[in-house]
Amino acid sequence: MYLKRYWLYPFLAVLLTLAGCRKDLNITPRKGAIVLPTTLSISSVLQNNMVVQRDKPVTIWGQAPANTAVSVNVSWNSGSLMTTADAAGNWMVSVPASAANASPQTITVQAPGFSELSLSNILIGDVWVCSGQSNMVMPMDSIAPFRGVLNYQSEIAAAHYPMIRMMTVAEDYEPSPVSYLNKAPRWSVCSPATLGTTSAVAYYFARKLNTTLDVPIGIIISAVNGSFCQDWANAGAIASNPQLTNNYLAGSSGLYNGMISPLNNLTIKGFTWYQGESNEHDSPVSDYTLLNIALINGWRAQFKQAALPFYYVQLTPFADDYSNTNPPGGDTTLDFLGLLREAQANIRKIASSTGMAVTMDVGDPANHHPRNKEPVGDRLALLALNYTYGQNVQCVGPQYASFTANQYTVTVNFIAGTADGLNTVNNAPLNQHFFVAGTDHVFRLGRAVISGNSIIITAPAATPLPIKAVRYAFTNSPITNLQNSAGLPAEPFRTDTSPN
Repeated sequence: MYLKRYWLYPFLAVLLTLAGCRKDLNITPRKGAIVLPTTLSISSVLQNNMVVQRDKPVTIWGQAPANTAVSVNVSWNSGSLMTTADAAGNWMVSVPASAANASPQTITVQAPGFSELSLSNILIGDVWVCSGQSNMVMPMDSIAPFRGVLNYQSEIAAAHYPMIRMMTVAEDYEPSPVSYLNKAPRWSVCSPATLGTTSAVAYYFARKLNTTLDVPIGIIISAVNGSFCQDWANAGAIASNPQLTNNYLAGSSGLYNGMISPLNNLTIKGFTWYQGESNEHDSPVSDYTLLNIALINGWRAQFKQAALPFYYVQLTPFADDYSNTNPPGGDTTLDFLGLLREAQANIRKIASSTGMAVTMDVGDPANHHPRNKEPVGDRLALLALNYTYGQNVQCVGPQYASFTANQYTVTVNFIAGTADGLNTVNNAPLNQHFFVAGTDHVFRLGRAVISGNSIIITAPAATPLPIKAVRYAFTNSPITNLQNSAGLPAEPFRTDTSPN
């Protein structure tokens, strides 16, 4: 069971981040009775400088006194949209779909007896919700406890991308789903002055899409350090599976309730997701696959947009016990992160419209928050460019297909098209992370070489033949350098199903 205690004191969040970005928190509910609105307002999610979704009807909503007539005008569509606030004071209109437009647009809202409300400098493009835990939170700038991305000063100085718009949702655990954000966020135009505090992964993702597609991109970052997958899944989705109910329902869904539910009326293009560190010791680890799929299905249902794309990051190499060995480096045989990465990879086999960015080459065994975030965002964008936007770009690295053994030699073959131009980063010697097991089921490090688009492994002479199984980079912290011609890393894999 995953029962949590939510402390009320903000300084603990910093201490927990420094200690590996884990939390065990209790939800503090909002206090006070429901107060009916007495004035006209627009949802705080909708603001100046935002991006609204192209090619789909767009929802605009807010509050007003019950039974108040509300009219909405948008500059990109002629005519007024009329509605009436319901008994609870909520109003909503749907604007017909429109093509992308990088020219500034406006939204005006009127109601008898109230001052007109107006939003300006709005672009029409694609909106992506970017969620997860600390590696999604990690900003571009050096802001404690993070050290900033590689070359963060020059990266921030060069960030003149007025067609990228950014919004970060404040942390908010809630005991039940809420309709409005507890703390009003702010949409910002991407510039050197605004980028520093923004999620690095989300920014690089948006930059790649914007520069490739030449359309406005809006990113909504809704992520929290140390959060668990079950914090983000809505309770109904977890409860739909008895196995998940037993293991995850208690104390779950706080961040969904406070930070995703208020976004449900938005029309969006899809989701990106970087999470898993807090669930790395889930048992059985296969439950994480089911839990993340429940999250995906739940979000799609709650946004009422079936099959929204969901692109996620497989965890980078990291040694939890890095400093506990002499010399530092950790126990290189531990593989619980290998098992979690496998659980993450299995999500794609069950959930449609999903894709996984592999990061085995850009991790840091001594740091749960590696600084090289540009490839991470770019790889998420490549998945979107291929699968969502239909562009002919390579978006995955070498993926295991089969192996054949001949005495002490093993040939590993990859799925056609994923390993073209097999090589190493900067043509360096191949990092040796291939292991083979014989009839004794003991895995021994082999000697691997690249042969065309395949790998040939020579097993140690002590291996009892025949060779039964092969593993690649299936431990906690192997930094790899095997890639295809597109510079995308080979995925870790194992051919056995042993529990260890």
